[in-house]
Parts: sequence; structure tokens; C-alpha cells
Amino acid sequence: MKRINFLIHICAALILTACNLGGGGATEAPAESQLRAAEATPTLTLADKVAIELTSQADTSIQYNTVGQIVKFKFTIRMTRNDSADVPPNIAFTGASPVCPAINSIGNLDERFDTGETMDCALDYPLTQADLDKSSLSLAVTVNIYSVNSNTTTATVATIPSKLLTLTKTAEPASYYQTGQSIKFNYTIKNSGSSPLGPGQFTVTDSAVNNNAAFNCGDANASLASGATLTCSAAYTVTAADMNAASIASVATAAGGGANPSAQVSVTLNKTSAPALASGATIQHTVIEGEWLWQIARCYGADPAKTIAANPQLANPAQIKAGTVVTVPNIGSNGKINNPPCVGRHLVQSGDTWASIASKYGADQGLLQIANGNILTVGKEVKVPFYTAGLNIPTPGAAPVVTPGVTTTPAPAAGLKLTVSALPAAYSSAGQAITFTYTIQNTGSSSNGPAQFTITDGLVSAGAFNCGSPTTLSPGATTFCTATYSVPQNVFDSAATVTSNATASGGGVTSAAVTINVSKAVSQLTLTVTANPIAFNQVGQTIAFTYIIKNTGATTLGPGQFTVSDSLVSSTPINCGTSSISLPAGESITCNANLTITDELFAKSTLTSSATASGGGVTSAAVNTTITKQ
Repeated sequence: MKRINFLIHICAALILTACNLGGGGATEAPAESQLRAAEATPTLTLADKVAIELTSQADTSIQYNTVGQIVKFKFTIRMTRNDSADVPPNIAFTGASPVCPAINSIGNLDERFDTGETMDCALDYPLTQADLDKSSLSLAVTVNIYSVNSNTTTATVATIPSKLLTLTKTAEPASYYQTGQSIKFNYTIKNSGSSPLGPGQFTVTDSAVNNNAAFNCGDANASLASGATLTCSAAYTVTAADMNAASIASVATAAGGGANPSAQVSVTLNKTSAPALASGATIQHTVIEGEWLWQIARCYGADPAKTIAANPQLANPAQIKAGTVVTVPNIGSNGKINNPPCVGRHLVQSGDTWASIASKYGADQGLLQIANGNILTVGKEVKVPFYTAGLNIPTPGAAPVVTPGVTTTPAPAAGLKLTVSALPAAYSSAGQAITFTYTIQNTGSSSNGPAQFTITDGLVSAGAFNCGSPTTLSPGATTFCTATYSVPQNVFDSAATVTSNATASGGGVTSAAVTINVSKAVSQLTLTVTANPIAFNQVGQTIAFTYIIKNTGATTLGPGQFTVSDSLVSSTPINCGTSSISLPAGESITCNANLTITDELFAKSTLTSSATASGGGVTSAAVNTTITKQ
């Protein structure tokens, strides 16, 4: 409008000048420089005339964890400049479709979006599964008014996936300084999603533990409610290779419960200097599980015989208990001083041999075998005497080996030993699978095989079945296999246990029978009811009932809807907890319901609630609660 007025003034001046061209000379023509200035005035574009500012805001006061849940967004438009035509604006959004009020309902209530006026537009956004899976929702939005775009604004809200595992890992200690040192890794698995996870076996896979193979964490039928955690730990023993590096790095993930594996978490252990021990000193050493006095003396470079003499309080120096404090004199007088532990633990893996374990930890193979009774079993731990490489103690088998306080007896020429384990250790439903693991060990003094070793177990098979491939078992060596038994309906209905009675055979030798019982787990619910207040005195009064449902059985119940039936309070069952909750053994859930005193109820002197809880296929005993009229 200002430009139009300016042009009108210029035209008027020119007309007046033209009128005086013929005479009088009373009015002079405008200077040429003035005309050029008028002609050079730039033409303004829409972008020069209109400026728009857009901001966005999302309601973050609640958790967003369900598909279809509404997220409320607000988009505020502020007109910071408007020199455009005086016409109703066309407001168009890109990136979302908010609902805006009429233009004549804001500011001065006219049809024009004037400079300085603001407008709030609203958007109700229903969450999608993709939003939950991404753990966040972001909307990038632009608004166009009078054919001019605003800035782009982005509003973000966090979402909680329905199924999400997170893992935390710590190390004790957080550094290392010698071969054989034991590091304890602690793992915390958390259900960071919105839905219960399990029941089932949760596992951890750690690059530093169990040859990077998954190992169990928690019970075989663990359940995790939203926000709940379970913990476990694993040991790592520092190797000679670790001492050649500046640090040990490991990564771990958690899995289970029907969720995707967790994100990786890493822990780095830095190598540090060992605490200094003075040569020639006499020290006090606290015994840990698996140590013996000769090995403790070797550990500190002390004389074993003088160490025994320095501990007359020990009834048998070959048998000392963990926690006992012993004296080690003149350390470093008989070898290198090493820091404890003097004995470590190694979890036997498939393919391990006595020689490979001894080499890994710098131990003497003969002493290693003697310290473990010459028994090497996959999945079991053996104790490792550190700092003993070079002792050259003869390995068992060639001839009896005698060390102070330790006597070995020649094994029989032929013999087999069978060990049986069951997983899970209890069953809770018909059709449930129980996995039996059979470990066969050659307890003889000579090799057995090559032979096909077999298992006879009438519970899982009508006849003998092969255990592993044909092989030769050297003395002390093992082989193993598994078999699965599914609990029939009639057994589940009528029996309290199932029994495996198994023997192992191979190379003309049969083991002694091994019996293992697997019991049926008991499912049970108990209900606790309280009323507040426990008396009533008027119509319309409210009595608040609290119900606590507890799983007092041995197995997880659910997932499903737990309910309370209380005809005094409600004509229909009262839902307790979410519709798909799992209730582990020993856990409980709480819910509430209100009773309003009506004329009919007030006419009675006492009111009795008789309530039962149900869920997971189990119903509790009835609980009676009485409230009295005052």
C-alpha cells in the first residue's frame, strides 16, 4: 500500500509539471536524478513481505508404549511480518496435518493474519509399531502461508518398545596384574520394554567367557515384568597372553524372553603393576577354596618344607580350609615371588586337554592332573596350580605319584562312570520337555576304544541309544550326549515325579546305574484381603478393598489376566494387573476395588466379603472379610 501511495505522488508531480510546459515557467520540472531514483525502487517479493515463525511442542508427561496411543502435538504459528495483500490466508502444513482454528478467531478477529498475531494448531498422532520399535517419534513440520514457507521445526518424543532388553556389565576388580588372577563379571539384564518377557531362559553371550558361547542367566523359566531385572555373574581368569597386552576388552549381549538381543556393552580391564612383596619377608596368607600348603609356598617362592614347619597349628597340612590364615616364611628364597591367587579355576570346554590347560595357565601338567583326581569333564571346573610350569611331575597312569599329603592309587584297568543331569529340574505342564545330559568317563587306567558308547535309559528310549560318535576314551577322558523326554498327559495327571534309571556301556564295560528324579512343580495362589475402614455407619460410605495375589507355588504363572471374584464388591471378576502379566514364584500383584454402602447393605448389621483369586490356571482358597455396622 505504501508503494501505491508513493507512485500516486510521483504521477501527480509529473502531471503538474506537464501543465506548466506551455507558459509561465512558474513550476520547474523535477531534476533528472529524482526521476532516476523513483525508477530504481526495487520490486518486493512475497518472501520480502511475509515472514513466519513456527514452533512445536509435544506432551511428554506420560509414557508412550502402546500401538494406537495418542501423542498430542501443538504447533504455534507466529506472523512476524505481513505486508501482503489483505486477503484470507491459505494455511498448508508439510510433514503433518494439524487442525487449526479459523483465522477470524485469533488476534483482531479479521480475515487477515496480521503481523504479531499467533495461532495454535493441534495434532493427535496415533503411535505405530514402527514408532515403538525405534524408541522415539519425530515429526519435522513446515507451514506455508501466503505462498511463503516457515522454518522447519522438529518435535520428538521418546517411546518404549513393547519388548526391549538392556544389559549392564561390571567387573570386579576393574584391573589385572598377573596370570591366573580371577575377574568377576557381573551382569544385570533389564526388561526396558512395556510388556512382560518370558517365562523362559535368559542368556548372556560374552566374548571373554565360555568361548563366546551363550550361558544361562537366571532360572530356566524366569519372567521379567516391565522394569524388572535379573542378575548373574561369570568368572574370567587372566592368561599369559593377557599379560602381554595393555588391556583386556570384552563385549556382551543378553537375550531371552522373546525380545531381540540387547545392544552390546563393553568392559575394558587395564593392566596394572602388582603390589610389591619384599623378598625375605614372612607374610600371612588367607587360604581360598582349592589351595593347599605346598602350592601356597610355590606361589610365593618359599620353601615348602619350611612353610609346613611354620604352621604347626595345622593338623594336616594337606587339608586346609578356605579362610584359614597360614604363615609363609622367607618368601622369594626358593623362587620367584608371585601374587595370589595361587590356585585358579578353569571351566572345561569341548576340545580341552590336560596339556592345553596346563600350557594356557603356566601350570605343570602332572600336578594339574593330580590336583583334580585326573578327572576332566566338559562343563565342569578344574583347579589350576599357578606358577608350577617346569616342575615336571610325572603324569598319572605310568606309575603312582606321591606328593606330601597326597596319595594316588592306581586305577583299575577298565571302568566307566556315568553322570546324569536334568534340565529343568522340575516340570509344570504336560508335554513339557526335559533334557537329560549323560556324561561318560573312563575311570580305568587304560584307554577304552575305539568303541561306540551307548546309554540305556528306559524313561527316554525303549532300547540303548548311541552317545556321541565312536571314539577312544583315554584314562580320565569323557564323552557326553543328551536325550529329551516329554511329559505325557497321563503321567502329569497321576505322578509326582518322573525317574531316569540309566547305565552307560562301551568297550565291553558297563557303568553302575544312576537314578535321577525330576519332580512335578506345584502351582499355587494365595489371596490376602484388607478393608478400609472395617466398619460402616451411613449410606453412601465407601469401603476400599485391597487384594494381594501371591504366587506361593514353585513355577511361574501366566502370562495372562489375574482376577479377583468378590460378589460383595462386584458382580463380575475384578481384573488385577495387566492382561498379560507373568507372576514368578514368590512374586505378588496388588489391585483395589471400592464398595459403596447402599440402603440395602446398610440395613444389615454385618457384611461379609468372600473372595478368591484366579490366574495362570490356578484358583486360590476363599478369603472371608467381615465389616460391621457401627
